[in-house]
Amino acid sequence: MTSIDALATAEFCYLTTRGRRTGSPHRIEIWFVAHDGGAYLLSDSDRADWYRNLVVDPSVTLEIAGQTRTTTAAPVDPEDPANVSVRPAMAAKYQADHAEDLDRWSRTAWLVRIEWLPG
Repeated sequence: MTSIDALATAEFCYLTTRGRRTGSPHRIEIWFVAHDGGAYLLSDSDRADWYRNLVVDPSVTLEIAGQTRTTTAAPVDPEDPANVSVRPAMAAKYQADHAEDLDRWSRTAWLVRIEWLPG
């Protein structure tokens, strides 16, 4: 069994959602932060296809460093305490490799939690 913490240093993950209209798989490469047994992702908009897909159907597939799980995803409530830890951690993990300031993005983007179940 690989814990999410053991995969935390991976640069990105692959998220597959089901198209809300077509039902076809929709796979993206996206940044993540491991926290409290889950993977957290940020979306610039609640209009992003992957975000809208998981709101309609929370069943997703998540792949990190060759480890794959079929699991569930859900938007995180703005009042959830995970916001305090996860948002700054996301900016810190990726800021060194990017010229633009990620602080504002990490504070305003839509936060999603994906369960990382034992494999």
